[in-house]
Amino acid sequence: MQGLLDALDGFGGVYLALFLIAVLSGVFPLTNSEAALIAIGVGSSYGWMKLVVLAVIVALGQSLTHAIVFFSARGMAKVGAKKRPWLELRIAKAHELAARWKKSELLLMMLGATVGVPPQVLVAMVAGIIGIRFRTFAVIDICGRIVRFTVIVLVAHFAA
Repeated sequence: MQGLLDALDGFGGVYLALFLIAVLSGVFPLTNSEAALIAIGVGSSYGWMKLVVLAVIVALGQSLTHAIVFFSARGMAKVGAKKRPWLELRIAKAHELAARWKKSELLLMMLGATVGVPPQVLVAMVAGIIGIRFRTFAVIDICGRIVRFTVIVLVAHFAA
């Protein structure tokens, strides 16, 4: 494993590879950022600082995907609802649900970003549809993802 990482490292490729894995894993669950970070944490001789940098890169990659999902859902809610009555009905139901959870929406975003329950891609979609400010969503998403991935990679590294 370390030989492969050294080869990638020579070109800066380990950073790019993890970033691309993170972007994909934001919407495609079969590419798993957590598994990649655990494998690197356990199988590499990287120091803890480099592992933290890799965790931040993964967090930024997934947050980029979540931002795209957020804005796609927001755009679909605005444009698509006008042309499709069934979609407008679903969006209205999402708004009703959001109104009931109004005091807990920040907690749900934090749980999705750090623990992964509910899935953060779903949180991004709902946040875009119900009109949560992007700045609020992005700060919670990025910070939560950094905490999540840093803990995962460092626990794997020090447990090995």
